[in-house]
Amino acid sequence: MINKIVNVFRPSKGSSTPQDVIIHIGSPKCGSSAVQRFCIKNREKLLELGYYYPEHSLDSNGVSGGHTQVAGALIQKDISLAKANLTTWLTEAKTRNATLLLSAEAFYGQHNAIAELCEGVKVTVIAFLRHPADYLLANHNQGIKRHMETRRLSELLPVQLGQQTGHLAGLPLLHWADKFGDDNCIFMPYQSPSAGSTPLELQFLMAAGIPEKNAKALTNNLDKITNRSYVKSALELKRLLNTVLPELPAQYAHEIDWALQHYSDNATDEHAFTQADLGDDIREKLNHHLLSQMKPVVKRFPQLESVTKMASASNTKSDLNLSKPLKALEESAPIAVNAVIKQAVILRDSHRDDYAFCKLLDVLGIEFAEPKARKAIPGLTAPQKQVLNSGKAQPADCLRELAVLLEKQNLLQDAHFAISAALKNRPNGEGIKRIKARIEQKINTQKATLKAH
Repeated sequence: MINKIVNVFRPSKGSSTPQDVIIHIGSPKCGSSAVQRFCIKNREKLLELGYYYPEHSLDSNGVSGGHTQVAGALIQKDISLAKANLTTWLTEAKTRNATLLLSAEAFYGQHNAIAELCEGVKVTVIAFLRHPADYLLANHNQGIKRHMETRRLSELLPVQLGQQTGHLAGLPLLHWADKFGDDNCIFMPYQSPSAGSTPLELQFLMAAGIPEKNAKALTNNLDKITNRSYVKSALELKRLLNTVLPELPAQYAHEIDWALQHYSDNATDEHAFTQADLGDDIREKLNHHLLSQMKPVVKRFPQLESVTKMASASNTKSDLNLSKPLKALEESAPIAVNAVIKQAVILRDSHRDDYAFCKLLDVLGIEFAEPKARKAIPGLTAPQKQVLNSGKAQPADCLRELAVLLEKQNLLQDAHFAISAALKNRPNGEGIKRIKARIEQKINTQKATLKAH
């Protein structure tokens, strides 16, 4: 059954190119951390089977960027460092009569650089691809988790509908195939472990050429899910915390991420966002937009067609209980939480009052004054529009109406600049003179009020 999912590649031991390399390039948000954690923990067993997997670090939750010694160097345009590290690993693999096995999401967009580095080396490329809408949701999760994003999902989706998002639809895979040949690329559908699919680690091992019997034995006792998407409650809490975290040392953001990741990995009764959380209309539009971009990928690699039909987990509507992840955060990262509270008070006292920030104050139990309803900003009146729309309007007329509009919005210095420019264009304009005098009087009154305080 598994052989139908994976096109098996057998490394050619004893061939003329013993320094073969298998490169797992992601795609991003397709379980790369789980693959990397598994390979690090089973390096010796993999070596016994003929695969040399170089070491790399893991964080406290078992999450890693993989082999950034090469992939990260390429992103930084440090080609010499990437080449040196790759050469060292290839030499070590050859010494051990093994195939070099590498994994990093950062390889995903580096097809040209890898092709140059691996000239004369037999390369096999492995990648998983998920439904692009699910990828988008995971990307949104990552933006909040690591990149201080504060937008709601409902704000992000309409923006995506107006953009070309080929990276979500797997178009980079075509570039890899162009460089290394279709027969040397093993691209497989990704499905979340929670959907009960064949374990990702097992699919990966068989794609790398390990016989099914050995692969099953090696993956018989898999660990818990690694680097799961934040569950909804943790994601919402982190979104609110991101209104304050940019003002603090980066270490606090790291500690909070680690704590909320640990909470999400163990919160088996909670779920991350799925397509089922989207409204029917936006989901239909999003799928049409994304899947239409995926057509050339599926046409070239028909085994990926099932990706387009994969349904997300069913929606489980529930109120977000932020107290649970907050409690876990207070227990795991108390110093970081205290720093957030202190900084939130400072921002509150400096009159910050946007909605997400006030919601954070409420969650943290910090007293704050309810923001006053903002008055609508005055716009152009009908007579002003008539003047500006007239074919007879001169620069002085336009500048005059701009000055009046800015005056209504209490942007007095800007209003004074505009009316002064209008007067230069029409020095004898009595109406312009009156408006200029009125604005100057308001400016003087404002200065006197500030001086009195």
